[in-house]
Amino acid sequence: MSTKPVFSFNATNNDSYTASPFWVKPPSKANKAKQVMKVIWKWSKLALFAFLMLMGLWGCFQSMWDGRISTDPTVGGGLEFGFNFGHTGDWRYDLMAGINTQYHTMSEYTLAYGPFYGWFVYPGATLVLNLMYATRNWVGGLNALMSIFILLLIIRSLSIVVTLRSTLQNEKMTEIQGKISEINAKYKGLKDNASRQKKQQETMEIYRKHNVKPFAAFEQMFITLPIFLIIYRVVTIVRPLKATTLFGIWNFALTPVSQIFSSQFTHLGWTYIFFLILVIPCQFLSMKIPQFWARKRNRSASAVSGKGEKQQKRMRWTQNIFAIVMGVIVAVSATGVGVYWFLNALFSLAQSYIMHRVILRNRRKGGKLMSRLEALGIS
Repeated sequence: MSTKPVFSFNATNNDSYTASPFWVKPPSKANKAKQVMKVIWKWSKLALFAFLMLMGLWGCFQSMWDGRISTDPTVGGGLEFGFNFGHTGDWRYDLMAGINTQYHTMSEYTLAYGPFYGWFVYPGATLVLNLMYATRNWVGGLNALMSIFILLLIIRSLSIVVTLRSTLQNEKMTEIQGKISEINAKYKGLKDNASRQKKQQETMEIYRKHNVKPFAAFEQMFITLPIFLIIYRVVTIVRPLKATTLFGIWNFALTPVSQIFSSQFTHLGWTYIFFLILVIPCQFLSMKIPQFWARKRNRSASAVSGKGEKQQKRMRWTQNIFAIVMGVIVAVSATGVGVYWFLNALFSLAQSYIMHRVILRNRRKGGKLMSRLEALGIS
């Protein structure tokens, strides 16, 4: 009676053979399905980010060819969003009657002004308009502050996963910067193809070992532009926002520069100086304080990374220039846009502080939180 072997092999010579041991299991259907879902999710994210960037660019450059969406700070000028004429009987909320070739209105869902306004600006404008009308008896324009705050809260909440993922990936990149610098120093001056390939392999191995996805740190950039443009357009076209005078001194429709350098300076124009003193430093701190917390968390990584320190200096220089540019934009934009920047800076500071505490707590617990986030596909 013959018995079957536990495994079989095809001998090609005396030194090598191929075997199929019984303990090696073929890939299961569940694993194959998981791999397929990962591929689908990857391409879905790429498509989503590409769509958001396209919509952001559309909203940014549409004004160059479409005069209907022009911004006019005066009530009853440019493109305005509000209720139909006579709907509320309040001039601040109802659009103007009659036909004016220089005046365009938007009171309901339409793609007449393009997909950016129909799909993104319209929902935000509708929310702000109805919130402001429901709280129209609030004094001092506080209903305008509340409405912008809620809109910003909703949009930031919808994008929290991308923001969290980008922040954690930046943190990982900082933590491994010392090891990356060691690899750079090891192959410094070597230009041959073999050395370049080895350098790339060792770098990718570091990324793989620490689950670092270099491009994930830039995902937030794809949603920053659309978010800014959505809120910017809401602030500049919603009729009651244009009619708001915050605390009776800061008109949402006017620009700080126009009031500071005008005949109204001795009346209320000088108050816009305090507005700029409040908004611009807050925006600057929202960029600098998170950097301070990051350096505090990663002192050892910065100490061993000379090249990383140079990169950080270039980044700080770039951000300083960006802060100056943003200050100029706030000064020459409608005051309502400055209010948005102020609230957005407060959101950024709060979010950065929460992330700072979460990362420190994760380190004290031995990385358990990070492992859970990785299991969910967030980090």
